[in-house]
Amino acid sequence: MAMAGVFLTVTAAAGPANACGCGAIAPALGTTAEVTSESAIVSHKDGVETIVLSLAVDSAIATAGLIVPTPTTATIGAGDPALFDALHEQTVPRERVVDDWWGNKVNPAADESSPLVVSRVQIGPLEATTLAATDTDGLGTWLSQNGYGVPGETASQLQQYIDKRWQFVAVKLVADADSGAKLAGPLAPIQITFPTDAIVYPLGMAKAATSEQSLRLNVLGDNRVDVARYGTTDPLNAAVRTVWAGPVTQSTLTPLGSYLTVLDLRFDTPVTQITGDIGVIQAPNNDVVDPAVVVVRPVELLGFPLGTLLAVWAALGLLGLVVVTIARSRLR
Repeated sequence: MAMAGVFLTVTAAAGPANACGCGAIAPALGTTAEVTSESAIVSHKDGVETIVLSLAVDSAIATAGLIVPTPTTATIGAGDPALFDALHEQTVPRERVVDDWWGNKVNPAADESSPLVVSRVQIGPLEATTLAATDTDGLGTWLSQNGYGVPGETASQLQQYIDKRWQFVAVKLVADADSGAKLAGPLAPIQITFPTDAIVYPLGMAKAATSEQSLRLNVLGDNRVDVARYGTTDPLNAAVRTVWAGPVTQSTLTPLGSYLTVLDLRFDTPVTQITGDIGVIQAPNNDVVDPAVVVVRPVELLGFPLGTLLAVWAALGLLGLVVVTIARSRLR
């Protein structure tokens, strides 16, 4: 599907040490590293896809690696953190005020050969290498010799992308000198750009995950969208829920699209549920989904719930009317 200016964001819940929504974390040999949070912004315009990836990592030492498969040759650069701030502002739940006249005070909750090194670039503390591989063993040997520790269960997922003649982005994640000898916390965003005919978010590496994988996709375009298996209109084998959909109002986001769709995906058993990569298709309608946080506003008079006072006054007035009516009847 051709979609001008489509923009997608993925946020992944913490998973096993080497699981990552778009690829795989490769810690330094003999160590472990865990992705504690992941956000990726993906845009597709004029035949070029751009992924801006932001990770928070917890590693025993100051270096780790990231392997991301791409369908064509990718270029690497620094990402813009402001995009993530704008997305947060766009989707923060609005307040819906409910007047409480009765003093309930309840606030409801809202619902074979070595790989070819195509390019290598240094981005601050990050070193990114684009690789073209034709053999899983050759790729694995290169990764090992260059300090990327890819365990067997993750390495086994590389072959599916080699078979499709995809390439790989290998990024060394290095902690800031001021952060100490441990790689921990959020890292500067990485931007990965490559030509492609349609949006694809590489999910196949996450098949190696041994625990539940949760993703949040924020898609900006001209219309509301759904997700499907890449290259088809077939539904994903996952729990998918639209949690926000509507017109874009944040000025940082409006150049990227006029309509935002936020979808939550959950793979309870990735090894069986993840059968390919994620694609985006247009939804059948542009219905708005705009959840609200309900805020109860007490309506009081002199510290008492006004509804209760009015009810008491009405009862007293009615009682007085009855008394007057009876008295007049007796006088007659």
